[in-house]
Amino acid sequence: MLAVATASSLLSAADHHLPVPDVLVPVLPGLVRGRVVACRGPAATSLALTLVAGASAAGSWLALVGVPTVGTAAAAELGVALERVVRVEADPRQPAEWAERVAAALDGFDLVITRLPTSADRVVRSVRQRVAQRGAVLVTVDDAAPSADRHDLVLDATARWEGLGLGHGHLRHRHLAVRLSGRRAPRPVTAELALP
Repeated sequence: MLAVATASSLLSAADHHLPVPDVLVPVLPGLVRGRVVACRGPAATSLALTLVAGASAAGSWLALVGVPTVGTAAAAELGVALERVVRVEADPRQPAEWAERVAAALDGFDLVITRLPTSADRVVRSVRQRVAQRGAVLVTVDDAAPSADRHDLVLDATARWEGLGLGHGHLRHRHLAVRLSGRRAPRPVTAELALP
């Protein structure tokens, strides 16, 4: 019988983790390939970009699939290497088209940020299987109800700003209160992070 090698089976043990920025290490020391991570809350997009910034800076490629609201200036400010980012249009309201485009991105990219369709469990399950087979990391943003069959880890973020006085001042930093949970989290972890 002929054995077929997958991308994840060819990786060494050290390569099964993608780095995260130092600011996130207290919450999550690294991204494990083959996993699906949900970022939720008012600061979900910023948290997702921060989450992938370390791997992007280290040479991993990122696909933004069906997330037109992600700004390139914000991504760069949070440390994402823009020269390794590709934007792909996909509508989560069209689950079959969305799944096809996410699957194509998973074939060529280490990291994919997307928004999951709200009612297409079969399609989402097939994408989860593709994530595991390819050894990529899928990060979802603003997913209203992450569930065990859709996500391995869930990061909830709330934000407050520093620098704004009573009607005057300049926004200098955003502080995120981040809580990690999920079926692959050994225990819930909470930390406060400062972002630019």
